[in-house]
This record gives sequence, structure tokens and C-alpha cells, in this order.
Amino acid sequence: MPMKVSSRNVGKYPEVQGRMSSTRNERQTRGNRNKASAGDIAPPPRRIGELMTTHVVQLQPHKLFREAVDLLAKNPFRHLLVGDPDGRILGVISDRDVLRAADCYDSETTLAADVMTPEPITVNVDTPLSSAVALVLDHQVNC
Repeated sequence: MPMKVSSRNVGKYPEVQGRMSSTRNERQTRGNRNKASAGDIAPPPRRIGELMTTHVVQLQPHKLFREAVDLLAKNPFRHLLVGDPDGRILGVISDRDVLRAADCYDSETTLAADVMTPEPITVNVDTPLSSAVALVLDHQVNC
């Protein structure tokens, strides 16, 4: 079913109708469904921390480009964080970055830092969902 976005209240909290995917797996959804009574409906998430994935794969900038390619090929995600040992995010490598770089770079000598998009836009766990959506739209971030 295609997703429909209502134009009412755009800029505040857009109304979304249709099927959307989330980071919750079916077991979590079933567990939550069993806890609620028949008439209860869970409130929509309001903060990024309620939706974000907490276990992420990160690559250090000095690692080889081919390691980024391997990680993206072997996992179900399309974006790979590049960070320092302290966990600070320095950049991101997307599957599109890999495709663009495949013809231009030597996978044996090129580093993750050479391919990553530096200084990605980030938010914290308390950021309102509406603000994060506005950032994605304003900066034309691909998901």
C-alpha cells in the first residue's frame, strides 16, 4: 500500500497513512500488542531515541575502503558510520558512495576516510521527530 502524507499540519507533525517500516522486529511488536488492552493504541514516537537503532556498525577512518564494501555487502543496512575510537561520528559511507567510488578508487589502498561524506548531520536522542524530519527534507538526505 503506498504511503500518503496529508498536507494538514505540515511542519508540525504530518499525518501519515499507510504501511511504514521501523526498526522494531515482529517479536517486539507482538509483545507490545499483548501488553495493551483491546482499545489501547500506542502513542506515536515523538523523539528520535524512540525510533533509532542502538546497535550500529562503525568503521574507523584509517580502515580500507574494501572493509566498508564488505560490511555493506554482508549486512542489511545501506549506511555505515565512520568514527573515531571514542565513538565520535566523523562521516558516513552509503551504498551509493561505494558505487560511485568503485571505478575511481583502488580497494587495496583507499581508506574509508577517502570515500566517506564528512561531517554528517546528526541529532541526539532527545531531538523531536518533527525536527529530524525537517532536517532530512531540508538537506535532501537519502535514506
